[in-house]
Amino acid sequence: MKDKLKQGFDQATVSRGKRKGMLKTTCPPMGTYGSAVWQAIMFYSNPYKMGMGHCLLMMGDVRELYNYVIDCGKTIDLSTFDRDGNVLRELNLM
Repeated sequence: MKDKLKQGFDQATVSRGKRKGMLKTTCPPMGTYGSAVWQAIMFYSNPYKMGMGHCLLMMGDVRELYNYVIDCGKTIDLSTFDRDGNVLRELNLM
């Protein structure tokens, strides 16, 4: 699971520039580990951007990774990974 999580996190986050470590603006392709991690973090960070189709069609180990990140979000603050979500929280709109 640790390797899948690392692979998914690398696919879902920006690796260079001023937004390094933040979520990419668009979700990685459906059915990938990056998609599962991106959707799970976005659930906490900015639920308005979540893709219901991605979540409904997840299968197998991609679904397990999604559930694992959702469970981790209960103990770890994942709400700061999206820049738009951070702006909405500063304006008290979320």
